[in-house]
Amino acid sequence: MNSVMRLNSFTGVAYGEKASMVIPTGPVYEEIFLETNLSPEQIKRVSITLNGDEIIVLDGKLMKSLEAYKGMPSIDGFYHIPLADITAKTKNGMRYTALVTEAGDNIILEVEIAPDASGSAPGVVLKGHATVSPAQGVRIVVPQIKKQTMQATSTENEFLDLVSSPLLLVRRMHFLSETVNSLEIHRDYIKVYDTTRAVETMRAKRNRRFWQSGMYHFDPIMRGYFIDELFQTAHTNELKFTVKTDSAVGSIPIIVESVKIVRPDLIK
Repeated sequence: MNSVMRLNSFTGVAYGEKASMVIPTGPVYEEIFLETNLSPEQIKRVSITLNGDEIIVLDGKLMKSLEAYKGMPSIDGFYHIPLADITAKTKNGMRYTALVTEAGDNIILEVEIAPDASGSAPGVVLKGHATVSPAQGVRIVVPQIKKQTMQATSTENEFLDLVSSPLLLVRRMHFLSETVNSLEIHRDYIKVYDTTRAVETMRAKRNRRFWQSGMYHFDPIMRGYFIDELFQTAHTNELKFTVKTDSAVGSIPIIVESVKIVRPDLIK
């Protein structure tokens, strides 16, 4: 069974500072919750670093948007860091993206807090909680949420720089621009995906997903099969995303939710 635990206290909790805590090893972390009186705008950056590698990078607005896209209710005073995705249709699918911890891991959670422009804001309240499940013997995959950026200097733009590997599988990609109207994907010169905003918003509604303002969502696992329908980034020659926009916007940030396989010898 899983349970809920209170995490260690943050240090450095103040406006204009970076609060941090060491996450204890042992359990498998499925979700982490921040309880705070900060607004989304005041949470400038949230990161989880595993043994020196930032595996999660978010901010207050993104945490709210990603949860809203999955149809999860927004609760005032709480922000969710999704590791395991509780919208999966099976227990195995949900746990596939949980963060398994091992003895000797160094795991740091940091929250960058915006300065108090008014000088009269109440003191910062910041606590951490987690949904956990029993320890596993070895970590096979690591959940990741990272940001990349693509250039969009015309109305048809190519993105060739997605971090990719035979061991990297994409859960979702969120293009942070309301001007994106269609997406094509070619793997080794073969078209593997071709759709539009209208088609994808229709498919999202059928699968109880909710598009967010200012975003275009690429969601290969929207049907809830979080193992079988992950998007493979492995390729021989190139993996090309063609993004069409209503106008040139300069650049488009992309939030990439992925899974990195760290023990391929244990994948059945």
